[in-house]
Amino acid sequence: MWQHFQFNQKSLHLSCHTNEQLNEFDVLLRSEWDRAVTEGLFTFQITDDVQRRILDEDNLHYMIELNPDRYGKRRTPFPFEHVNTPFDSLKFNFNKIKDAEILFSLDNEQDHDKYLVIINNSPIRPYHVLLVPHRGLEQAQVIESYDFCLIKRDDTQVLNIDCIIFGLEFVASSAHPYILAGFNSLCGYASVNHLHLHGIYIPHRFYLQTIKCSVFDTKSNCYLLDAFDTQAFAFQCANVDDFQRTAESVYKVTNYLSLQNIAHNVVIAKGDSFSSPSTDVLRIFIWFRQSIINGQMFDRCNFACIELAGFMPLQYENVFKDLDEVALREDLNSIALPEERQQQVKDDVVKLLDC
Repeated sequence: MWQHFQFNQKSLHLSCHTNEQLNEFDVLLRSEWDRAVTEGLFTFQITDDVQRRILDEDNLHYMIELNPDRYGKRRTPFPFEHVNTPFDSLKFNFNKIKDAEILFSLDNEQDHDKYLVIINNSPIRPYHVLLVPHRGLEQAQVIESYDFCLIKRDDTQVLNIDCIIFGLEFVASSAHPYILAGFNSLCGYASVNHLHLHGIYIPHRFYLQTIKCSVFDTKSNCYLLDAFDTQAFAFQCANVDDFQRTAESVYKVTNYLSLQNIAHNVVIAKGDSFSSPSTDVLRIFIWFRQSIINGQMFDRCNFACIELAGFMPLQYENVFKDLDEVALREDLNSIALPEERQQQVKDDVVKLLDC
């Protein structure tokens, strides 16, 4: 049986301004990941000895990295056409992995299959893992979305409150200031239709941790990242007592986006409070964006959760050498929803959050 780590509600690590450090949680994750490397469980060798640049012309601090193996040697993503796609047990899912690919569980010792931390066998960088909650469930359920619609759900890469809390606990457990958890919907570059998050250590502080956001809805303490045409709703947690309430708000938004067949990405990271920069919090961002149909890849920038957070792995050396902030902003803005559709989403989300 894999190892177990007990989440400590009294020991949260929320600051992005500390020096890089590791605690018991990080040591367990990294030692188990290294064990998986020695057992040959990855599709290619990954190191931190890579070409990396920071685009900081406008104080954006966006990291780009040359990583052709991630594109050329990973498992071929499934060609999804809809955000809501039924689970297919015949295709790859996390019930098919080897036990050796499970690093540890982040839950109580009586429930070792609740919150699993497993390897990503095609990692973006060292210690890139996947967070898999309740992997035995296919998440079939009936969900009511207030005034919008009532549907039967049999798709699986759709966030629920429990998975959001898993992501919050994962990030808060680490002492490392630049760790994040991220979610990609189908048509938002999710490659597997089985509920999971990404967990990854970023090599430097990334812009998402300190960027200022606009007040969006005061009643729900929701903010808006509107520095680009492609926008994101934002929430924050200052302590563990906020986890459940914030997860419920995040779920309202992501459930609405799923029901409306709108691709979305979510990132949980340590950062400054939106309202009081001297306070450390967990920041949660929800981008709503154009769908990527059938896993289409572009020659320059492809934006999933990690890339939206500020860390862009690139496939081609010429793109890595030539990419500047103007081009990156252009590509990011190109995945924004049409302005009228974007405004409708924001109007609907205000109604949902104020219910």
